[in-house]
Amino acid sequence: MNTSTTDLVVKSNRLIEAGYRLDLIEQRMVLAAIVEARETQTGLSDGYVTLEAKRFCKLFGMRPDSVYGQLKKALNTLYEREITFYDIHPETGARRHNSIRWISSKTYIDGAGAVQMRFAPEIVPYLTRLEAEFTSYRLDRIGRMSSPHAIRLYELLLQYEKLGQRTFTMQEFRRTLQIEDMYEKLSALKRYLLEPAVKQINEFSDLEVSWSERKQGRAVTHLVFDISLKDMRLLPKPDKPAAKPRKAKSKSTTLLATRPNAPEWFTLDFIRTHQQRDESLEAAEVRLREQFK
Repeated sequence: MNTSTTDLVVKSNRLIEAGYRLDLIEQRMVLAAIVEARETQTGLSDGYVTLEAKRFCKLFGMRPDSVYGQLKKALNTLYEREITFYDIHPETGARRHNSIRWISSKTYIDGAGAVQMRFAPEIVPYLTRLEAEFTSYRLDRIGRMSSPHAIRLYELLLQYEKLGQRTFTMQEFRRTLQIEDMYEKLSALKRYLLEPAVKQINEFSDLEVSWSERKQGRAVTHLVFDISLKDMRLLPKPDKPAAKPRKAKSKSTTLLATRPNAPEWFTLDFIRTHQQRDESLEAAEVRLREQFK
């Protein structure tokens, strides 16, 4: 995969606007698969997309010793993920929720260090039919981001770059990022999602973003994002894979999220969504338990 010329991600705007939540590795797998299928002209509507661990780690600046294991684990969770599209039922005029899967089948190739996945037939049109409105960007614009929310927010704001601003209602923002059951307090939403995501967008991508609140009385009702395009020549060059960090010592050998007494919202999915690059699940749990104590 030549990341300098062909790493173009193209998505239907309706897919970007849909409600879904993927962790960092799952996001990267979907984006890498779109690029791979576009480069090889196969794999979306007529077969599997193959992701090789060696190429994957080069694409995202990861260390090669653990990438294949992460791809296998993420493939299992991606197989269970769904996307929700919102529209209006034509006969009743009622709001309609339509859910589809990302992938319909999965395969591991242990000897080759590769995984294969087949996109679900229902989602292929959103990745291939480009005659309608779509958004495209170079994969290296998000390759260095370690927050899955930063990647999602980048795509949502990129569509409005020419307009220079995008406004979300709080309900719309939570629904689109599938975080209705998270960050109930606005202070938590700012600290753990908005501020880190905007910081990574400004640091790594071709967008310059700032945000503000719109209130009705004392309640925050809207989030307003101002968007501008950076000078492409000033973007930082991709980093080399970082040195392997020392493993953080876990406070227990069993994740709290797997125990019967775990808080309802503190799930394995929650930990994986907020897991940082090269961070074990155990280390992520220790860090998140401290943050949300």
